Amino acid sequence: MKPTLMILVVLLLGCVTPKEILTGCDHYSGWCNEIRDLAVQSWKYAQLSKNVYEQEYQFKVSDLFKRIESFENKAIDFNAALYQDLESEGYVLVFRGTDSTLDYRRGNNPFNQEQNSYALEIFDDLRKKYGAEKLTVAGHSLGGGIATHVSLNRGNVTSYSFNGSPVFKKNGDFENERYSIVENGEILKLFRAPGREPTQLYTSIGCSHGNPVSKHGIQKLATCLTQIAAIESEEVRKSLDLNKLEFEYPKNNSSFMTACKPTINS
Repeated sequence: MKPTLMILVVLLLGCVTPKEILTGCDHYSGWCNEIRDLAVQSWKYAQLSKNVYEQEYQFKVSDLFKRIESFENKAIDFNAALYQDLESEGYVLVFRGTDSTLDYRRGNNPFNQEQNSYALEIFDDLRKKYGAEKLTVAGHSLGGGIATHVSLNRGNVTSYSFNGSPVFKKNGDFENERYSIVENGEILKLFRAPGREPTQLYTSIGCSHGNPVSKHGIQKLATCLTQIAAIESEEVRKSLDLNKLEFEYPKNNSSFMTACKPTINS
């Protein structure tokens, strides 16, 4: 392979390690074992990442989580919410994504990552308040980038990023679990491509049809992950019923996983 072509491949993938070998892809649902397992693991956090926008449509999660605190900084248009998992009693800090033009200047600006810095302050305060037990962080778009930033700079935290922003910076050396789940062809793929992904499990999933902008939304992705998770879980089927969602799952073989191993510095 020519050097220029190799560079192009790396840029397009955003991750320099080989794709994971997926198994059980002949399952009746059309979804491989690893994709179904990841959906079971992540669907609740995807729903919370939609709800934190506080828009008209909200997933019904009151049987799963209790909302503990909300956080807002109007000066930089930062919003987040802390939930407690009613089953595990663990805490989940969810960051809102881009919701205004101010977010582009104060959150998505790679040279002035004010929302990332503020999120670390919130996280540190919560750890002091609720103890040093493991915390989970999650978010969509800008919120996913913030969640990744926190997991890169604090220990003992698991992050879930959905169609996440590539704006984050590593200032520490923390081996945390990180999951980045993106819709095939969504708009931020173009912005992630020139950069390098953090150490994480990067999963590109073929959930919906549409243009790159419509594919970026969290509601479609969260719904799809819930529907896929329901294949394996009776609990998730209850969530489908509660939210009046159909038990259906688009058969799509275009998904892939990559266990990213690069070290990022910025």
